[in-house]
Amino acid sequence: MSTFIQEVKQGAVKLKFTHILTGIELQKTVTLDPSLIPHGITIGNISGQCSKVPLYDLDHNKWMDLEVSTIISYRRV
Repeated sequence: MSTFIQEVKQGAVKLKFTHILTGIELQKTVTLDPSLIPHGITIGNISGQCSKVPLYDLDHNKWMDLEVSTIISYRRV
């Protein structure tokens, strides 16, 4: 989990995950890098023990929260 947080804080990440309600597999490009988020909003420390993580969805230009247990894979882009 902490590796994922480090990756999204450093740039854009292509995320593959399962929708928590429908089980449908989704892909989004997300980040926590302030230089990629409008208005330079930053998120404080996120514990590796958190079950949900706030992320900025670069595909739809909006905030989302991700249930960590739904992550299938991710990679920096």
